[in-house]
Amino acid sequence: MNRFEFGSLVASLREDMRWTQMELAEKSGVDVSAISNIERGARKTLLKDNMLVKLADGFQLTSMERQEFLFAASGVTELEAVRKENSREKKQFDPQAFLKEIGEHIACITLPVLVTDAFCDILIANHCLIDFYGTPSALLTNADHIVGGYNLMRYIFDPLSNFPEIIGEDSFERLALINVHYFRRRTLRVRSKPYFSSLMNELLNNKKYPSFERYWRRMMFEDYDDFTTPIKRSGPEYDHSFVAVESLLALTPYGELYLHQILPLNKKTAKRIEGITNKVGEGYALFAPFPDKNKK
Repeated sequence: MNRFEFGSLVASLREDMRWTQMELAEKSGVDVSAISNIERGARKTLLKDNMLVKLADGFQLTSMERQEFLFAASGVTELEAVRKENSREKKQFDPQAFLKEIGEHIACITLPVLVTDAFCDILIANHCLIDFYGTPSALLTNADHIVGGYNLMRYIFDPLSNFPEIIGEDSFERLALINVHYFRRRTLRVRSKPYFSSLMNELLNNKKYPSFERYWRRMMFEDYDDFTTPIKRSGPEYDHSFVAVESLLALTPYGELYLHQILPLNKKTAKRIEGITNKVGEGYALFAPFPDKNKK
């Protein structure tokens, strides 16, 4: 992320809080002229006077958001973060071949598994995960034709989604906030990308996603940190008790890819997953495009 993109990120975070540059200066202790220079991409050094830490404090970033924010300020791009290809072998990164190889690997995992990109778009899911969630067909039929059609936020907040039914209405409030926090943290470094703007315009459309904006605004003022959310276990009779574990899958020239595994939290859920695996067998499906995001 170059300094102009970082400036866009700072402006975006400030606008999320509905602050002026003067208000951000008051909250962070950073001079308003410095903030103006940063947002315009004119300031080359961001390390003076602990400026980055002051901005992170002012924005009330969570621990993991701070990590993303500080990395974004480094000026290192996704392409530069990846080791250069060996010129003697003359190999180039082939996204489609790479996704196919990943799909073949996750197809035989006997747990529900999916792969997401920096925008939280679902790129791949194995058959076990598809059956485990039982996403309504109405939610998938038009996914190819809209921005964010396969995004995690759409699955949670689209009125057609079965997510509230699966996790229970009493748990929706808490899990919706956790997922929105996760979405904000994961997308922090891609806020200057055109696709992110298109994605947010879609999600903030109250006619399509009536509750997303409320959670997006609310989570910025919650007393929450990434490391203070314990695993909540339900009773032994519930067959949808699980925790989703994320791990970095790959660094690519187009950003990181993450693997999400669904781990059962009781015997009944474990038995249900085993039954799904026996029923659907091995296999996977491709969903959102990667790395091309020019979809409308």
